[in-house]
Amino acid sequence: MKKGEKTRGKLLKCAEKVFSQKGYYETQVSDIVKMGGVAKGTIYQYFKNKRDIFSTLLEQYIRDWENAVALDMKDYMGDRPGIEYAIDFLRHRLQKTAFFFSENQDRTNIILRIGIGVNEEFEPIMRKFEGKILRVIMHDIVLGQKQGHIPQNINLEMASNAVIGAIFRINYYLFVINKRTISKIDINSLVEEGVRLMSNTLQMK
Repeated sequence: MKKGEKTRGKLLKCAEKVFSQKGYYETQVSDIVKMGGVAKGTIYQYFKNKRDIFSTLLEQYIRDWENAVALDMKDYMGDRPGIEYAIDFLRHRLQKTAFFFSENQDRTNIILRIGIGVNEEFEPIMRKFEGKILRVIMHDIVLGQKQGHIPQNINLEMASNAVIGAIFRINYYLFVINKRTISKIDINSLVEEGVRLMSNTLQMK
């Protein structure tokens, strides 16, 4: 990695920490510069302003989540009953999303707490993040319908929004309100409860 890329990455990590601790509006570029231990002019070699830094972080989170929940469809085909693969598929999405939020408290604060409260200029980016998750959920439901594991009469839009609402609210409760540090065993236990509730909501069979 080139020196410039390392410096940019370091500044983004510092920005993530400062935004998480102080919020968007209370954060100053000078706070990020101070934590990064660089000259003030250095940060402007990589970012236009505070808004650009925050937007870059949000865009990065979208890519991070997509990578976190990615899967290979070949892993969900075989000789077992189809519903078992469908449940495994759902479990993977929920588990990877839970780990995504649990592994980085600063990122979680920004997405679930700070990002929701910023002004309209960031709304399109937050909508993009939510939209990415929503499209994945809708795709999964349609796939389940095609394979006969989810009824055709399920309202796709309502069901998808119910699932995404549950995902955000549960993770907000665990990792923002309670700021819990929980083990992988605990997360897996919570995921199993989520699988049960969501499979019931989607009437999976």
